[in-house]
Amino acid sequence: MNFYYYIRFPFRDEDWIKKILLGCVISIVPVLNLLSLCYYVECMKFGMAGRQSLPEWERWEDFVREGIIAFLISLGYLLIPLLLAFPLLHIPMVGVFLVSIIILAVGMIIPLAIANYLKDHYPMDAINVKEIFYMMNRVASNYIPAYFIAVFLMALGLTIVFLFPYLSFLGVFLIFYCGMIFFHFTGSLINSRI
Repeated sequence: MNFYYYIRFPFRDEDWIKKILLGCVISIVPVLNLLSLCYYVECMKFGMAGRQSLPEWERWEDFVREGIIAFLISLGYLLIPLLLAFPLLHIPMVGVFLVSIIILAVGMIIPLAIANYLKDHYPMDAINVKEIFYMMNRVASNYIPAYFIAVFLMALGLTIVFLFPYLSFLGVFLIFYCGMIFFHFTGSLINSRI
């Protein structure tokens, strides 16, 4: 997979400015920012369908339904590190490291669980660990580096938001843009390898 292609693909869309700016504005508003996750899911669906454009901000009912399901899938998987965090954080220094590793590992599984759900829109597919690890095995060589790049850039965006408030829109743009690209890339990988 050509990472450079995916970094630039949103700019090929005629309405890229409108779509990205709307996503950034929505990302700033509490509660409404759940729609950003909805948009990421739509980007993944476009990638899985082989479409090389950005989704429109329309069909709000579908957006919200898919976004809530993706949120519940994410929440379900994040309960694992949250439950493990309490006992592990009592271990000096090592506990924080272990919790961080667990969160990163679970975070890597969540987009694949969402993608597995999107294949047939059957909620139980999101917890089909055998199928998710099969997916991971098929796409790992491209997916894992892309995941860590996305995590790094999103963390950088969050750092900009908190440390440089006058540049916070740049940080929000970086976070939204990385999410869009990563989810579309993940969908495309699944489309091409599975």
